[in-house]
Amino acid sequence: MLGQSLSKDHVLPTVSTLLFVLAAAVALIAWRRPPREPRLSYWDVAGVLTFIGICVAAAIEPDQMVRLVAGTGHSP
Repeated sequence: MLGQSLSKDHVLPTVSTLLFVLAAAVALIAWRRPPREPRLSYWDVAGVLTFIGICVAAAIEPDQMVRLVAGTGHSP
């Protein structure tokens, strides 16, 4: 769905940004709620989302980011 509505250059940066925003939201929930048991906590979920966001951000090609920042939005 996201790939159909965005150009090819915008998909990975958008996914990475959404993962970081979601990780921040889960971290706020974790900050407000104390952990109950030593199982999977909100802090763990926030960490995993951050890690996945970093991996997605690392997969973005540098020339793709240059095109996005320059505002061209299309491949040469």
